[in-house]
Amino acid sequence: MKKFFLLASFMMGLMVTVNAQSNALKDYVGKYTFPEGSPVGEVTITVEDTVLNINGAQGSTPLEHKKLDTFYLAAYDAAIIFKRDANNAVISISIMVQGMELIGKKSAEALAYKREEFYNELWASQSK
Repeated sequence: MKKFFLLASFMMGLMVTVNAQSNALKDYVGKYTFPEGSPVGEVTITVEDTVLNINGAQGSTPLEHKKLDTFYLAAYDAAIIFKRDANNAVISISIMVQGMELIGKKSAEALAYKREEFYNELWASQSK
């Protein structure tokens, strides 16, 4: 019986950790638009499981987390840094590749939630 409770508590801790990672990555999710004439028009950042992905005209590639707001795009040997405003909201993306810095602004767009995510956030906000 002790083994069962130990295993159950381990699994709960693991689920909480994965959920926390996924929630932290949601800050970066969205569409980023680059200035006219930039080699990149726009990219979309998504989260699949616990992996942040960058999606653009060149395809979809996972990002490797380095440190707070800094990621690495191995396919292009590029550093990616997300910038935040005074309210700690992500407002732009900076891609440093081949000696260039490409800066894209985050678009404000409507959010779509899966039903389960909506109710999880609703219950979490009401229980505070």
